[in-house]
Amino acid sequence: MANAEKTIEFEGVKYKIDTSQKITTTGDFDETISTVYIDKDVPEKFHEGIAIHEIHERHVLKRGHSYQFAHNEAQKKELEFYKKKFGEKEGEKMLCEEDEAALKIASTGRRVPMRKKNPAEQPPMPNIVTVFLRAIIYEGKTYIIDNSNLLIGDVVDFYEKKSIIYIDKDIPEWLFEGMALYTIEERKMLKHGSSYAAAQEAASKKELAYFENKLGSLEAAQKAIKEEMAIETQKFAQERESLKDGERKIVNENVPK
Repeated sequence: MANAEKTIEFEGVKYKIDTSQKITTTGDFDETISTVYIDKDVPEKFHEGIAIHEIHERHVLKRGHSYQFAHNEAQKKELEFYKKKFGEKEGEKMLCEEDEAALKIASTGRRVPMRKKNPAEQPPMPNIVTVFLRAIIYEGKTYIIDNSNLLIGDVVDFYEKKSIIYIDKDIPEWLFEGMALYTIEERKMLKHGSSYAAAQEAASKKELAYFENKLGSLEAAQKAIKEEMAIETQKFAQERESLKDGERKIVNENVPK
């Protein structure tokens, strides 16, 4: 097994790299303890590049950009690192190989949340209101819902600077509010330094509570989230199959800043 105590310095700050466990998103970052988590099956030669990607991506997200834009900027920073370390051609090759490895390892990264029996341990019931066809109000803020396009690499994204939530055009409308709530809650956690795993778990519980209130039962709420996850899994598989051998998944350059 690769060394689980490896460290990396990026922009003057030292971070720990932990490769001791399975990471459903391939890479993750817990800013509160300055630790980047990388899936235990990722070859060691990619560890530093993935760490740089996760750290820089979080920095961009915290400035209010969409996930797609943040991911795109992180890819550029990672490629810059590989080229500096291995040269122009080898650097490009490294990123292509890493993308291929990540696509084989990664899943959607989400699990259907299980509700604890003690009501006192449950999060407050989320209150979300649809005010017109393509906007919602949540916690006193209005967010525009844009589902006019196919998304790359995900089914929902959040352009926080302009309060726009992008939802893939193939998602059924009845799932919009739950997905919007989820991505808002996830982003709040990430901005406070949480890992993706912790943020997704907390956001999923809020979404579960919302759907339970809306649909009338825990069973129906869990079914709704399972449907979301099935769509995500199918989309991820289709994107992976569409790539030719040796081709790198490119995030659209024309994404919101």
